[in-house]
Amino acid sequence: MASRILLLLLALSLSAGQGFAQTFSVDSYQQFLEENKSLDAEGLETMHEAGLFKSEAPTSFSSAAYAGDIDAVFELTNYEKSLVNKNGFMVSERLSYPSFGEALHHVFIKDLPVFISTDAVLQALHKSYDNILISVEEKILIPKLHDLLTGMRGQLPGMAKNYTGNPDILRSLDDADIYLSVALTLLSKEPVGPTSPRNINAVNELLEMIDAEQPTAYPLFGESNRTLDFSQMTVRGHYTQSEELGRYFRAMMWLGRTEIYLSETKGAASPPSKEDVKRQTIMAGLLAESMRNANMNATHQEMDKILGFMIGESDNVTPVNMMDLMGEVGLTSALDLTDEAKLLAFQEALANKPYAGQKILSQILFTDPMSPDKITPASAFMLFGQRFVIDSYVMANVVYDKVAEPSPRMLPSSLDVLFALGNDAALHLLQPEFQRYHYAKQLAGLRYLIDSYEPEFWNSTLYTGWLGAIRTLNPPKERTQLPRFMQTAAWWQQKMNTQLASWAQLRHDNLLYAKQSYSGGIGCSYPKGYVEPIPAFYDAVASYAARGADIFAEMNLRGVTSYFEQLEETSRTLEEIAYKELEHKPLSEEEIIFLQSTLSRQTVGCGDVFYTGWYPALFYGGDPGKEVIKKDLLVADVHTAPTDEDGAFVGWVMHVGTGFVNMAIVTCTDSEGNTTAYAGPVMSYHEHITTNFKRLTDEEWSASYLEEASLRPDWTNIYLAGKDGGPRGEVIALKTESPSSVESPVTGHSALRVEAFPNPFDEAVTISVNVPPSLAGKEVVLQIYDVRGELVTELLREDLSSGSYMVRWDGRGANGRKSESGSYFYKVLIGEAQATGSIELVR
Repeated sequence: MASRILLLLLALSLSAGQGFAQTFSVDSYQQFLEENKSLDAEGLETMHEAGLFKSEAPTSFSSAAYAGDIDAVFELTNYEKSLVNKNGFMVSERLSYPSFGEALHHVFIKDLPVFISTDAVLQALHKSYDNILISVEEKILIPKLHDLLTGMRGQLPGMAKNYTGNPDILRSLDDADIYLSVALTLLSKEPVGPTSPRNINAVNELLEMIDAEQPTAYPLFGESNRTLDFSQMTVRGHYTQSEELGRYFRAMMWLGRTEIYLSETKGAASPPSKEDVKRQTIMAGLLAESMRNANMNATHQEMDKILGFMIGESDNVTPVNMMDLMGEVGLTSALDLTDEAKLLAFQEALANKPYAGQKILSQILFTDPMSPDKITPASAFMLFGQRFVIDSYVMANVVYDKVAEPSPRMLPSSLDVLFALGNDAALHLLQPEFQRYHYAKQLAGLRYLIDSYEPEFWNSTLYTGWLGAIRTLNPPKERTQLPRFMQTAAWWQQKMNTQLASWAQLRHDNLLYAKQSYSGGIGCSYPKGYVEPIPAFYDAVASYAARGADIFAEMNLRGVTSYFEQLEETSRTLEEIAYKELEHKPLSEEEIIFLQSTLSRQTVGCGDVFYTGWYPALFYGGDPGKEVIKKDLLVADVHTAPTDEDGAFVGWVMHVGTGFVNMAIVTCTDSEGNTTAYAGPVMSYHEHITTNFKRLTDEEWSASYLEEASLRPDWTNIYLAGKDGGPRGEVIALKTESPSSVESPVTGHSALRVEAFPNPFDEAVTISVNVPPSLAGKEVVLQIYDVRGELVTELLREDLSSGSYMVRWDGRGANGRKSESGSYFYKVLIGEAQATGSIELVR
């Protein structure tokens, strides 16, 4: 009953201003939950049937037009050609490129037919969004934040004089001084001391903990300890590109994650005391007051409006909410909050506001596993709280403590997000998770809520517009009118790769703001072109672009507005071509020329190279002709599990990322009935889990992790050839109508894959363990031995789901002492499977 009430309250809060259908019925939703309280995986799949996919699309690759040219250029392996013969297409890790621009240029100079994938458009969307966001941050947000914090802090000495003699107010003023001084120091080149000397030690203590970048128990703004996850202070994403962006990242992370409690946390093991809540409520009132006194309300609202347009609403009580509510209950200043009766009236009024409760469990809140109460985050005030995003909301509600039986589920699956966003086929690949964890009813409730959004919601912000474009790549119910290769399980698993790679880019670009959940050449040409025929996708991108143009026109950023107008025009052209391909209609001369002018390379002066064509023009930046060829390997941490299911502190951090661009070979029939082979780049999606709260930067990702380890999900093996052009491992497929009649290529066995890097090492070595689906849910043991065969230390002993895990060994034994230089061996056991390898420690 408690869980249903919680979901009901969440539905009510979500429905207020979040784009739910006007006909959304809370009573119907409650009835849905009641009727499905015992829903299992089979019932969920019946409720959301994806249908059966084709197991194959038999093709004679060698008979297709241009197949010989493609084979000669790429020197396809037998396995790669067998995948094309079976599925009508294939993707190969062997044929990898650092950028879409370089891949398309290779196709161009070899005079090959070009395949324009949705991946290529999404890549341009990501790079442009990221560059636009950087520009907005550097030109608008950073200067305004500095002015805002300086102005608010400057009001504190005068407020201290006005409130002399009231110990409650003065204590909370000290808290506000510490809060603003930490933020300003993080933002500024030089340290900014507090306005009161008595707060110097507290400011320095917090800055030291922030620099340590580890979770810390600390009595912040109260007497009760709370766990502050300062690992989130690791500068990452595009914020590593300059010191200024890095400082802004840390300041906004402090402001976006430091909760100033206005109510108690229910269900947590160490909730804030009543006195702490009072103290922090007064502090929130003082901060709102200082903003008003400094005439900075407009500055704050301008910043909040920009972030709201791009990402969404803050997931917390804002300064505007605070001042409005104080006025509503008749409070004239923060001094009134020291009165118990007036404080109670404020809290009672707050409890009935849709913004009162945080929707994402983003701080580390520990609960007693035996307690029937679920964790309810406190109502919290934040100056710039991180934004509510629906995908994080999904992940937060399919892990402990929402899923506790038969065993606690500590980590979500990226496929949970895909299903919640409407990809019914994701259920086929989630069966191992359902067998281990019983959470079908939670997913059903989340899907009900998301399906209740009006179409306008998916274009309300640039973030939701991007998600909306990703949703259009879900497999349609009716697939018989699609090209044969697009009716296969293999193709729609490739589209899952596209969806998740783009989602990883979305989360990467919004790392700071999206609230994370816990638990070309002369004489060359494209002789033909084929656009991936999903018209709804190009329509969604065009709508996204129109929304972007409207947003930035209000800011008088003409260059950005012009970019979005061009993106909309190009997307409409691609949409029209896609419709004609599905209807087997010939393209117009203008459309043929459009495809032939996708990308070309030009040399100016003494060898300065740049790229032209409609595709480079989709990249916003200083020089689109160069943006299109920039290497773009990125990673984003999307979920944190502080402990394992037994309560042991593990600090699991779930990462999603993109790797090198892979070449796809696609065969299809044109309007004249001729089969043609095309080549074009697609994205590669990777995911893995680190330990000890390790949060990766893009630089670490590209320099070490991505270069050494294979982090592709096992469900990509059905269409993907490995780095050697051969099979990658165990094949997992969506449900199909019948077994394949084409002889299946030889696939790798369900081998346990383990890699160690760097090797040799001095400070630490990372051991990558890939748990295949056939070994999911079994105990994984990772041990280190010396050359004498003696156990040095045990790094891991956990029951793990399938996926890629990263474990770090710092070269110390179980006793904590440093091990000597020499050879060591790692040993991994999962059930009866075993893998060993040698590592070299050089001090």
